[in-house]
Amino acid sequence: MGDGRARGLSLTAASVESPGPRGEELFANALFASERHKRTRWERVGTRVSLVLHAVALVLLVFVPIFTPPELPDHQDYIRALLYDPPPPPPPPLPKGSAIRQEPVKPEPPKPVAEEPNPQEFTAPIETPQPQDKPLQPEPAVRPEDQFGSESGSEFGLAEGMEGGIEGGQVGGIPGGVLGGVVGGTGTSPVLDYDSPPRLIKQPRPQYPQEAFIKKVEGRVVVEILIDSTGRVVRARVVQSVPLLDAAAIQCVYQWVFQPALKHGRPVATIALAPVNFRIY
Repeated sequence: MGDGRARGLSLTAASVESPGPRGEELFANALFASERHKRTRWERVGTRVSLVLHAVALVLLVFVPIFTPPELPDHQDYIRALLYDPPPPPPPPLPKGSAIRQEPVKPEPPKPVAEEPNPQEFTAPIETPQPQDKPLQPEPAVRPEDQFGSESGSEFGLAEGMEGGIEGGQVGGIPGGVLGGVVGGTGTSPVLDYDSPPRLIKQPRPQYPQEAFIKKVEGRVVVEILIDSTGRVVRARVVQSVPLLDAAAIQCVYQWVFQPALKHGRPVATIALAPVNFRIY
């Protein structure tokens, strides 16, 4: 019996001291399972702590700016204010029964009305008979023997004609004259008994003299002009004067152009009156 207990103890010791392959595997599995259990528990705790920290950080990011007042800048903006004096107090009321003094209202001076410009007119020439130094003498009566003409005269001539005359000439003309001429005319002398008066076809405006314009001198200058047979003004003189304007009027009429007067259908020289108006508009 004592040998059998000794054998059992030896077996137990043998089993403890030298475990078999199966025992080692069980021991390793138990050790790994314990480590895995500890690790899973710490992972759960860490995950919860991380979630709580993230939630707190989110709350702080959202609510801290709302409840925290913004910081004011260091510099201050100034507002400019304009201060005006108060209006003066109204005058004290007048006592009852006193008359109110009214200041007379001054009428406004009438505004000057601009004069309408008068168009520059041309006065038709007026016939002015030339004075005769000697009274007209009656022509002597023609003697009967003088009415038969000359033997060397033309059969188409006139009894009043003279020897050496030209057919179609004027009775009393000068030998060597031009057909269609006027008896007593020199070719440039003006004719007063014309059939058709001259007609103005070109009338430039006068140039206002600077001195007259500054002094506001206005008026009408009447100029007597001599118009030749071509319609040009060849002579001019002032018959109605306005100081400071005469020279400008003379210079102006020399630029006028006319259709000449006609005598027997031919242009002739004549005299006319030309008014020149000066107005400041």
